[in-house]
Amino acid sequence: MICSRLNSPFLFSRSFLAIGCLLCAIGCHPQAVLVPRPEGISPTAADFAVAQQQRLLAVPSLALRGHAELKWIDTTGRHFDDGDFDLILRPANELSLRVSKLGEKFLWVGGGGGQSWIVLPRENPSRAILRNWPSAPSVGGVRQGLSVVGMGGLGGLSELMEPARLIEALGLASTNASEISNVSWSETRGAWAFTLPNRRLYARGESLLPVGCDWIDATSQVIATCTLDGFEWIRGDRPVGSPASSVQALVATRLQFSVWAGGRHEQDGDADGELFLSAEVPTFGGDKIRTQLFNWEDVKSALRPEVIEGPEP
Repeated sequence: MICSRLNSPFLFSRSFLAIGCLLCAIGCHPQAVLVPRPEGISPTAADFAVAQQQRLLAVPSLALRGHAELKWIDTTGRHFDDGDFDLILRPANELSLRVSKLGEKFLWVGGGGGQSWIVLPRENPSRAILRNWPSAPSVGGVRQGLSVVGMGGLGGLSELMEPARLIEALGLASTNASEISNVSWSETRGAWAFTLPNRRLYARGESLLPVGCDWIDATSQVIATCTLDGFEWIRGDRPVGSPASSVQALVATRLQFSVWAGGRHEQDGDADGELFLSAEVPTFGGDKIRTQLFNWEDVKSALRPEVIEGPEP
């Protein structure tokens, strides 16, 4: 009697079903939740440009502090590091993102005074990459696209982490409505997609709150993404002398940047470089904002990179 029950086809079928579900849970990627387009009139390019301008007035400066995680792949394998970060910016042309562990800085992205930089103090030799800013992102009025030909530093993050890109991804850059070639609804993002040369910006709700960005190549395939989440009201006193604003701004406290290097795209699987930032309450910055953070000579004196690539001022 016991043997006949064990040999039951019903029991075998249930066993195979359980094994199949287990294997799927281990190896299958979770299905994306699609958000249908909301009813009503869709926003226009002009609506988005106006919303961005209002947001700029509402956020004359921003300071975020919290925990950072980096994951990347290079020729030696997979890597992981984490630490604390400080992000301070004054749109549209001053930014400082410092990541450190136990007081030792291992990434500094910044810009100001017409110059931008990314410093990698842990590389051997330690290295700084300089670019002209804000003139570098545009040629003939069109922003240059992201290009990660090889693996790139930190799995391509060193190419993605350009201050102008970060500020725009955070929704703190003005947008020219004439540059927007298409407005559509993204079911995967659950947001309106505004297509510009080399990138798509995503915004949600009546206020068109920025929720992310895709950077695309010449074939319109995604090579890097930014996702914004965990929105909080910005707090503290507005900087002295900043223009008045009738809008109180929401700011993301969870930021994720992903990049696919060496000719790979989003649909090719896991990213080659990822940066996760999880912040505390956003503020206007107050006494955290120091002019030395946005000056290359001061940054160079503090970190003393052994190799400097790009045009020095």
